[in-house]
Amino acid sequence: MSSWRDMSRTVRFLIVVPLSFTMLVLWFAWTAFRIAPQMAADNLRGGALSISSAIQQLASSDPAFDRLAGYSTPDIAYFSLVDKNGTIVFHTNPALAGRKQSDYVSFQAENRIEEQREVLGTGEEVYLLKSMINLSEEQYMLVLALHTYRADNLIRQVDRAIGIVIALTLALWGMTIMLFFMQKREEAREKEMLRREELARLGELSAVMAHEIRNPVAGIKGFAQLAQVSENIEQSREYAGIIVSQSIRMESLVNDLLAFARNDRREMGQTDIAGLAEDCVALVRNEADSLGISVRKSLIPNVFCRAVPEHLIQLILNLLKNSIQAMPEGGEIIVELEKIGKMAVLRIVDNGVGISEEDIPHIFEPFWTSKAEGTGLGLSLCQRIAEEHGGRLRLSSSSGAGSVATFELPLL
Repeated sequence: MSSWRDMSRTVRFLIVVPLSFTMLVLWFAWTAFRIAPQMAADNLRGGALSISSAIQQLASSDPAFDRLAGYSTPDIAYFSLVDKNGTIVFHTNPALAGRKQSDYVSFQAENRIEEQREVLGTGEEVYLLKSMINLSEEQYMLVLALHTYRADNLIRQVDRAIGIVIALTLALWGMTIMLFFMQKREEAREKEMLRREELARLGELSAVMAHEIRNPVAGIKGFAQLAQVSENIEQSREYAGIIVSQSIRMESLVNDLLAFARNDRREMGQTDIAGLAEDCVALVRNEADSLGISVRKSLIPNVFCRAVPEHLIQLILNLLKNSIQAMPEGGEIIVELEKIGKMAVLRIVDNGVGISEEDIPHIFEPFWTSKAEGTGLGLSLCQRIAEEHGGRLRLSSSSGAGSVATFELPLL
C-alpha cells in the first residue's frame, strides 16, 4: 500500500511540476511577445525625440546650419529641415538640399508629430519621425530617420529567449515522459518481483507444511490403527488422547502458516495498548500457573496508538508464549508498559533459558527455529506486525540469562 501511495505522489509530481512550469513559460512568452515590440517602438520614439531636441538647439544657435553638418550619432540614418515653402534647406546628404518636400503644407497645417517605418532605396527599413520646430520665429519641418537594428535587436533577443525557454520546456516534458515510462516499467518490475516472491513463499510454505504435517498425520494414523484393534478401553483412551494432542499440534501449525501467509490490511483505529496487554496476560495466566510461572504487570493506563487490535493481541500472545516455553521448570515473567517520548514501549522480560549468541542473528528469519517442534514463524510474524504498525520489535537475550522482548509503537 505504501509503495502505491509513493507511486501516486511521484506521478502527481511528474505531472504538476512540468505543467506548472509550462504555464509559467507560456505566460512569460506571451507577455514578452506582446511587450517587446512596444518597448522597441518606445525606445525609437524616445531616441528620436532626444535627437530632435538636440538638432533644434544646434539649428537655433547656427542659422546657417553649418554645425548640423557635423552632427551625427550611430542611430541617425539621415535628417533634413524643410522650410515653409516646402524646400529642403538642410539634408545630411547635401545633394538633396534645395529639393521640394511635397507634404510640408498639409503637415504644417495639422501641426502634428508623425512617425512611421519606411524602406530606403538601399532596402533598409528605418524609423521616420516628422515634427515641427521653431527657429528664429520661423517654422521648419524636421524629418528624422533612425536605424532600427538596435531597437529591433531587443525583439530578436526576446524571440531567442522565448525559443530557448520553449526548447527547455519541451526537454522537460521529454524527460517527464521518459521518467513516467521508467516509473511504469519499474512498477511492472516490482509487481513481477512480488508475484515471484509470493510464488516462492507459496512453494516454501507448501514444503514446510508437507514436512511438518507429515509427522502428526503419521502419528494420528498409527495410533488410530492401534485404537481400532485394541480391546482395552483404557489403552484406547490413551491412544485417543495422543491423537487429540497431535491434532492440536497440527491445527496450531496450520494457523501459524495461514497467519504468516496472510495479507490482511485491516483499517487501523485508536487502540488501548494497556488494555490489550491486560487481556493477553489473562489468557496465558492459567497455563503459566500450571507450570509454576508467575506473571507480574507494570502497565500505565490509557496508552493509545493506531493499530489493528487483533494483530497486536497475536503479537503479545506470541511473545508471552515464547517466554513460557523458555521456562519449563518455572520462573517469572514481567510485562511492562511505559511512554518514552512519542513511543509506547512494551517489554516482556523472562528469566528462562535464553538464546545463545550464535542463534540471535537468525531469530526473526521465517522457518528458523531452535526448538524440536514448531515452524519458526512466531517471531517473524511478530516482527512483520510491528513493522506494519510503524513500530519496531527487538529481542535481547543470552544463554541461561533469560530474554527481553521490546515492542515500540508510535503514540497517537
